[in-house]
Amino acid sequence: MGLFSKKEPQVPPPDPAYILAEAQEYLKEKDFKGALEKFDELCALPVQSPLPLLSRATCRLQLSQYEGVLEDCNKVLKFLNSDLTGHEEEGCTTVHSLALLRMAKAYKELGRLDEAKSALMRRNVVEHKLGRTTNDEGEDENVEEKQKAAEEWKEKGNKEFKNENWSAALDCYRNGLSYDMYSVKLHSNACMALINLKRWAQALKHAEQCIALEPNWVKGYYMKGRILSNESKLEQAQQVLQKAAQMEPRNKQIKGLLEEVNSRVEYVESRLRRRKPKEQQEKTAEDSGTEQAVEDVDSDEDYCQDGTCSPKTVKVRVTRKDIMNIIVDLCAAMVGVAMVWWFVRQEA
Repeated sequence: MGLFSKKEPQVPPPDPAYILAEAQEYLKEKDFKGALEKFDELCALPVQSPLPLLSRATCRLQLSQYEGVLEDCNKVLKFLNSDLTGHEEEGCTTVHSLALLRMAKAYKELGRLDEAKSALMRRNVVEHKLGRTTNDEGEDENVEEKQKAAEEWKEKGNKEFKNENWSAALDCYRNGLSYDMYSVKLHSNACMALINLKRWAQALKHAEQCIALEPNWVKGYYMKGRILSNESKLEQAQQVLQKAAQMEPRNKQIKGLLEEVNSRVEYVESRLRRRKPKEQQEKTAEDSGTEQAVEDVDSDEDYCQDGTCSPKTVKVRVTRKDIMNIIVDLCAAMVGVAMVWWFVRQEA
């Protein structure tokens, strides 16, 4: 029976070019929802190019699907970078730079401004390294010469750093940054020089620049955690160092600093726990008065037990109002004494 059975006709695979053409028609009509459905079909196929993902991210951005934008753009960044035409007006000449620009917009809409800033900075780095940024006159910058000068200043700074000339090293690193403001190494070295100079606020800015330029570089988080710890911003330091420990669980420096910060946080919390009951007790005493035990030595009724007698103890409640009344009475008495003394002096 199997010999005479009819084979079902195979459905031909969808033509990516045809789907892309349909998607482009939707885009011309600004029907982003329809275009998104077509790009979903394209991305469901074995993807050999980042362009369908990038196009879908653009549609999702228009439809306010910001988490989807981030997901697609992160996938795009896993492909090798390649040139891109048609987006020069946005300052993007490569696939990666456009993906990072889309990510920056999505982060901004989500209220994650630090990550938006980081994505924009990374986009600038991509274009800068390719020598496609321009100066105020519109002429191409000589990127190779600038990077060479920056590298020379970095080497000079490293020599000063080894000799523990922190200020001289910092000057060298800053000179290098004037040639290459996107150099992570220069920002990192400047940060370390400032840490040794105990100039925490300036060091923090360089550490944050490192994180913005290289979000997956653990040293930026370590430096930031170290700075925050020295500024006694322990909870913030704890959060940053925990993230660093997740990135490199076996890093002994990070582990040691995190343990130190955790111990300090625990100590502060224990102090606060001990202080809270005391403050609550004082507040209760102020609101309702305090009970003081006094011995009624003049009482004829003594407390006796097992043949032993002791003065009877009674509890007297002294409120804030009672204290104020006593103070007023004392003041009135003092005024009265002063007036009598004054009259006596006048008659004399």
